[in-house]
Amino acid sequence: MPRIVPLVILLALGSLPALMGQEAGTRPRIATVTAGIGNTMGWLGVQGERYFAHERLSAFLGLGYTPVMDQDDPSGPTFALGGRAFTPGVKHRGFLALCVSQLFVEGGTDDPHRLYGPGIEAGYQFASRGGFTAMLGAGLGYAPGMPDGKSEVGSMIELGLGYTWRR
Repeated sequence: MPRIVPLVILLALGSLPALMGQEAGTRPRIATVTAGIGNTMGWLGVQGERYFAHERLSAFLGLGYTPVMDQDDPSGPTFALGGRAFTPGVKHRGFLALCVSQLFVEGGTDDPHRLYGPGIEAGYQFASRGGFTAMLGAGLGYAPGMPDGKSEVGSMIELGLGYTWRR
């Protein structure tokens, strides 16, 4: 397991006491748009997120682009789709996400392709009262169809900056 995954989980869980003591009375979130890197952003792209259930749940769509890293690697438009459950909090909150996203690119063959699969990610969201938003997350995904001898489990990351609209 990549070292960043336990670190993000520990940070999210360790911040729970601080999250519970945040000030009340801030207008509820409606939607967030972020841009950055990571699986849930379509690798290099943007993500739109809509909140419901008193801001404790959300659904998101990521659209991005996979650039060529090595010769013969596939590139092109990429997507991600998923949902998040959040801890309580006005500005600072932890989250757990379930999604389907691109996990691997398989190049250097006669048939270069990209592999998608389900994943789980833990992370942190900061959304200021003025709207500035930062997202950080890490997790693991499973991509069936990897060539023999290669792991079907891959790491996931998320780093995005954007804006949150409130009522």
